[in-house]
Amino acid sequence: MKANHILIVAAILACTLVACSDNNDKNDDTPVPQTLDLGDGSTDNFEITANTTLLYPNTYNLRGFVYVPAGVTLTIEPGVIIKGEKATRGTLVIERGGKINARGTRERPIIFTSAAAPGHRAPGDWGGLIILGKAPNNMGEQTIEGGVRSNHGGNDPADNSGVLSYLRVEFAGIEYSPDNEINGITLGSVGSGTTIDHVQVSRSGDDAFEWFGGTVNARYLVADGTWDDDFDTDNGFSGNIQFAVSIRDPLVGDKSASNALESDNNANASATPGNYTRPVFANLTLLGPVVNPAAYTDQAGVNGSTTGARFQAAFHLRRNTQLSLFNSLAAAYPIGLIIENDKGSTTRQWATDGLLNVNNCFIAGMVKNFQDAQAWANNSQWNDDDPGTFANAYFTRDGGGNRVLASLADLHLAGNPFSLSTLALFPAAGSPLVADGAAAWTHPLVTSGFEKVPYAGAFGPNETAESNWMTGWVNFDPQNTVY
Repeated sequence: MKANHILIVAAILACTLVACSDNNDKNDDTPVPQTLDLGDGSTDNFEITANTTLLYPNTYNLRGFVYVPAGVTLTIEPGVIIKGEKATRGTLVIERGGKINARGTRERPIIFTSAAAPGHRAPGDWGGLIILGKAPNNMGEQTIEGGVRSNHGGNDPADNSGVLSYLRVEFAGIEYSPDNEINGITLGSVGSGTTIDHVQVSRSGDDAFEWFGGTVNARYLVADGTWDDDFDTDNGFSGNIQFAVSIRDPLVGDKSASNALESDNNANASATPGNYTRPVFANLTLLGPVVNPAAYTDQAGVNGSTTGARFQAAFHLRRNTQLSLFNSLAAAYPIGLIIENDKGSTTRQWATDGLLNVNNCFIAGMVKNFQDAQAWANNSQWNDDDPGTFANAYFTRDGGGNRVLASLADLHLAGNPFSLSTLALFPAAGSPLVADGAAAWTHPLVTSGFEKVPYAGAFGPNETAESNWMTGWVNFDPQNTVY
């Protein structure tokens, strides 16, 4: 069945009553907050069938799978709160040809969060946000993972699925079935006409951000407390990402292997029916869970972990990816860089040929700097027999501009990267991120579409905790926030 839910009628009615009031008392013109349902709890039949606006200061209960089909735009006003229902796996799906116009502000971000009470929220409390487009991927038209009905993929690299700006997604991400998950934000074949900036994903039960093909660009992304990977690229994704941060909770992670940045071509590494996965990332700051590398042990079952959390690498490049990474830093992971030649893959050849690039990057305070194969071989913490010969030689090659630092302290970051209450990630005096961190912006992959800042990492040296781009809209304590 296709339905315009009662929330739409109620919201429009509420708006109409406010707009038509002829009472001159301004207090009477203030909208009265309402709590309204969005969706009917089903998984396959609730569609928003006409252009619809979710109104501030209302709160909306996201119930079941809610689809925005082709030809329909869902607009969300700044400050709107949407709470995902756990029992029905609340999930918002923007289908091919549909649009979302979610343009929050620094002062009033749009918030997708758990319906649970403060103190009782957890990763996977609801489904997540899925956006699907008509841009190319290298698998052809396909159904997005996560149990939804919807396909993605096409031949329009400039396809426009709308806007995500000043927006938070908290406690989303569920395993619909084994190896079939909904991420915090899933982007399937989303085109470059789409705008994505200032978006935070907190405590996702799977990846924070995952791109399946597409050409969309993004700036100012934050991932914190992610269960699996922070930034995951697959199926021929080729967008540009600049200024992104990930921060890990040592007690929250996948039972197999969690990475900060993971890049694949296809699950079958040798399958290349179209373009390779070749995104360009610049100015990342990726902070892992390893407070003390000398004393680090597998997190599963230690330090109070109840999740069996296991962490792997800051950068895990595999399955024929041709990803490029510039002017970035990663610290405090079990492994810094893995360049893995899976069966049928020539990832290392792409690195040798300059089709995979890691330039002007820093790794610091790792337990182990390099590895050439996946870490969790034979269910061990990592493969101690793998010296990472190729990854080491590649990262430290002449002309690459990369640096290996012994400790996180050698980065000279302001504040304490392991304390969210005193978090300050900008480079302090003497930081090599400024002295040695300016990439050669003349590289052909970064000559356009990037802000050519003279530092590595997501923040410049003249910023403060009060002035950086995370201030005002990012929330590192969603567990205790009263919505």
